[in-house]
Amino acid sequence: MNITVSLSKLVASRRNPRRVKPEREAHRRLVASIKSHDLIEPLVVSPAEEGRYRVIAGNRRLAALRDAFRGEDRKVPCVVRDADDTTAASVSLAENFAREPMHPLDEAEAFARLASVECKGVAAIAAEFGVSETYVRQRMKLAGLAREIKNALRSNEIGVGIAEAFAALPSNQQVVLWQEIGGKPQSAEHVRRLIENAWISSKEALFDVATIDPSCISQDLFGDDVLIKRSAFLDAQIAALRAEQENLKEAGWKEVVIGSQDEVQDRLYRMESPGVEYDDTTTRRLAIIDEQRTTLEAKEVESDEEEQSVRDALDTLDEEEARLIAENPGHHSEATKAGGTVFLSLSIDGRVSRSYRQPRPEDMFPASGRKGKGDPESQRPPTSDDLNDSQNIEFYTHQLLAVREALACDPLARKRLVVIALHDKILQDALTPRRTMTGAGLHAERAEGFQSTLLDAQRARRKETDPFPADKWTDEVEAYQKLQTLSEAQLDALIGVLLVESLTASLSEDTALIRLLGKELSVNVRTHWTPGAEWLAGYRKAQLAHLIGELGSPAHGAAALERKKSDLVQDVTGLFARAATGQGDIDPDIAKRANEWIPATCKAPAQAAGED
Repeated sequence: MNITVSLSKLVASRRNPRRVKPEREAHRRLVASIKSHDLIEPLVVSPAEEGRYRVIAGNRRLAALRDAFRGEDRKVPCVVRDADDTTAASVSLAENFAREPMHPLDEAEAFARLASVECKGVAAIAAEFGVSETYVRQRMKLAGLAREIKNALRSNEIGVGIAEAFAALPSNQQVVLWQEIGGKPQSAEHVRRLIENAWISSKEALFDVATIDPSCISQDLFGDDVLIKRSAFLDAQIAALRAEQENLKEAGWKEVVIGSQDEVQDRLYRMESPGVEYDDTTTRRLAIIDEQRTTLEAKEVESDEEEQSVRDALDTLDEEEARLIAENPGHHSEATKAGGTVFLSLSIDGRVSRSYRQPRPEDMFPASGRKGKGDPESQRPPTSDDLNDSQNIEFYTHQLLAVREALACDPLARKRLVVIALHDKILQDALTPRRTMTGAGLHAERAEGFQSTLLDAQRARRKETDPFPADKWTDEVEAYQKLQTLSEAQLDALIGVLLVESLTASLSEDTALIRLLGKELSVNVRTHWTPGAEWLAGYRKAQLAHLIGELGSPAHGAAALERKKSDLVQDVTGLFARAATGQGDIDPDIAKRANEWIPATCKAPAQAAGED
């Protein structure tokens, strides 16, 4: 007979064969189920004294009902059975013996159905079934198992742990891995190691996972666990690191190196960590902590208790210092960045570590012999006078072209060079009449993107006067016969052009003869050359700020340190261009300084022959 009975009228049976107390987790699940769906399976009861009923099957449900409806005398469905104590015990034993927990795959599919069909989230599903959210996520992964792995799990060939490890991959990739190991995984850890060799967790990604080809992604229903094919992950991670590299250079760092730990560790270990600067408040608080630490370390203790007290106090100071730094992260100065290097190390598992370094004092200028350890000059920030190799080459190329052009207009200077070229007792450095197939050794002849109106004019002059083809060699007999056809004036013009082109230079540094000729012929390289964006981009941010301070004012230079390098390059390029053309709104004093500006290293007097 089916009836409803108030909870207050129900009495638990003392003959329940389930002697072991149910796990708290299982009890919570049952409570949650009753709250969500009421009692699905009625209790089996028998009449007891004073109008009560004794539960002969369903003691766990009775306990869960009382917890679910605490404070309420709720009526619950029951099936009444007339039974003596022996019969009641048999019924209870049969029910408990027949009850079997759901298979993990059945749970997984049930949870997945609730999520996909009823659009319930993990928290809602966990609350409904009285389990943890982690449990729901773990079970739901099993719903995406490939057929082969589901079959192995149902037939107990593999355990739940191994199945969950496979579930990290898309089903087609699960099949590939299953076949690779012949359907016989050794353990969950074995499967995870195989997966890690081909996939990387997105938790370490510096990029937007949405930009990755979906076929390279393994993602569960709620997106909590995402794996990406190793090759796709590393390609995207390196691209993100290159973007970070540009941002760090924009911020003023001299060099940003991307590589594996093995590739960068030698350089990294040869350098030292730069100091970090903090705001005034943090600096004062850190100084106080240092003072307190020094006082404690110098304290004399007379007992173990005192020594332990001092250690505890030091530990407290260390914790306070760590918390203070975490809350108020410091920054590197512009001087540090201008001479420093950032190492972005990419590990095999996709993680990126960042290390900030600067050269040790003894390594600042190893080749110069002028600066070294302990020399304050070795640690100064670079200025606009410190050019890199490519900047030097371009500057001295323009200087050489300017001297050549002036020499073409001065017959007397050319005759002096003829003597130098022909005399057997004169050592020649800058004058090279014998050229190779590469021409006169001028870097600009082969430099991509190099532009100069002087170079264009000198090439045109050569074309007008030279009777020999530029694309092939001529022996001396054939050459002499060709020259017999030229007039004396034509020969003089050709000699002048060839002699001018014989003037070459060491383009990485000053050349004494070029310097002497430039001074004699009143050559000003800035008449023909304006620093452009590519040349200015060779500077670091601190150097550009220094140049802005030179051309404008120290205040302008200080303000420039707060801006991006690319913006500074654009501004200084425009300033030089407006100053050269006289166009645009520019202060006359700044324009004058810009048009006359030359790096100080290029203005140093050369030790030319006969020059004191």
